[in-house]
Amino acid sequence: MISLAAIVKVFSVFGIVLVLNRLKLSLSIALLVGSAALGLWMHMGPVSLAQSVAHSLMDIQTVGLALIVGIILVMSRLMKQTGHLDRIVTSFTALSRDPRITGAVMPALIGLLPMPGGALFSAPMVDTALCDNRMTGEEKTAVNYWFRHIWEYWWPLYPGVVLAVALLKVEAWRFMAIMLPMTLVSVLAGTLFILRPMGALQSHSSATQGGKGTIRQFIREIMPIIVLVAAILVQGAAVSILRILGSNVAIPGSISILPALAICTLWVCLQNRIPFRQILHAVTDKSIPPMLLLVLAIMVFKGVMGDSHAIVQIRDELMAHHIPILVVVMLMPFISGMITGIAIGFVGTSFPLIVPMFPTTDLLTYLSWAALAYSFGYMGMMLSPVHLCFLVTKDYFNATLSRSYRYLIFPALAVMATASFLFVASRFIV
Repeated sequence: MISLAAIVKVFSVFGIVLVLNRLKLSLSIALLVGSAALGLWMHMGPVSLAQSVAHSLMDIQTVGLALIVGIILVMSRLMKQTGHLDRIVTSFTALSRDPRITGAVMPALIGLLPMPGGALFSAPMVDTALCDNRMTGEEKTAVNYWFRHIWEYWWPLYPGVVLAVALLKVEAWRFMAIMLPMTLVSVLAGTLFILRPMGALQSHSSATQGGKGTIRQFIREIMPIIVLVAAILVQGAAVSILRILGSNVAIPGSISILPALAICTLWVCLQNRIPFRQILHAVTDKSIPPMLLLVLAIMVFKGVMGDSHAIVQIRDELMAHHIPILVVVMLMPFISGMITGIAIGFVGTSFPLIVPMFPTTDLLTYLSWAALAYSFGYMGMMLSPVHLCFLVTKDYFNATLSRSYRYLIFPALAVMATASFLFVASRFIV
């Protein structure tokens, strides 16, 4: 028990954060208290702890995330006020006829964008899709959060996937091919454990009959999203061309989405002919500062987690106890995902340790180990109490953190169980 102190400390701090939030303390304050508790418990000292907090707050990633979340809040509020979100949901509901499908497709659509806190963008759409039905904030949180994250197993625009491919040293298409089934598994798990228990829901009241006109209308209404994707691709292509021409251009990942997001916001304003006064009112909305404070608290917590070397200590403890390789390959990414709450975090902290343990007798075996590790790490990330999308979604729907978990545990277990089954099945194929 003494040798597993780091694991005990980390999960104890998670428990403290959940209890404080359950006692109606704002999650941002609870996270700051948890950060202080963890730092001191891991023997950082007051000075080191203060330096870690200051560095986290001034880091370009923190500033970039705050700007991104702020712009998303303003844009989504403008789209809500002008009825743009209603039109998107209505045009798709006319095609699907089922609010549950609409509620799942909207965050999945936004999920194609590697946008930090992107669940905050789709949350108003989910709220609109399910507005005619009596649903708890926790149910809406589960729908928005789960289906927002069905692509990051393999979608190449996500940094976690790119880093995994780099560390595995395999061709991108091979990793994408072996991880693609996990998206299907995730959709099935979400449908079975989140959507199906809701039962039949009343269709959106303003939905119209489907047809070619409705499809054209849906495409027209989601043009801001199409513009956002196009802007990201054009920016990426421009950077690649400049590098080929010899210009060493590097845009930090935390702010790379900002130009495209600004263009998207401008498009929304022009398409809906929004006056400057309304834009100013949205920017100064009183609900924005608490959300930004939450972002800052999350980044402080992550910074303290890294500076305290908690992950390194947990890794050393597992190795010192001679835990079987298979267990380490599943457990290490899962714990890293829980601690970091981000895909690139669990990949970057756990894969350098576990990849050398993978058998390299043949490519399929090697990739099956990689798929198992990534799937478990991803579910750790999805269950993390410091995952930005989880927290901003929960706050948007005024849901409690602890009650939201009841809708996420079983889908996550289903994904991990399926990943384990596919791993075992691959042993018979080789």
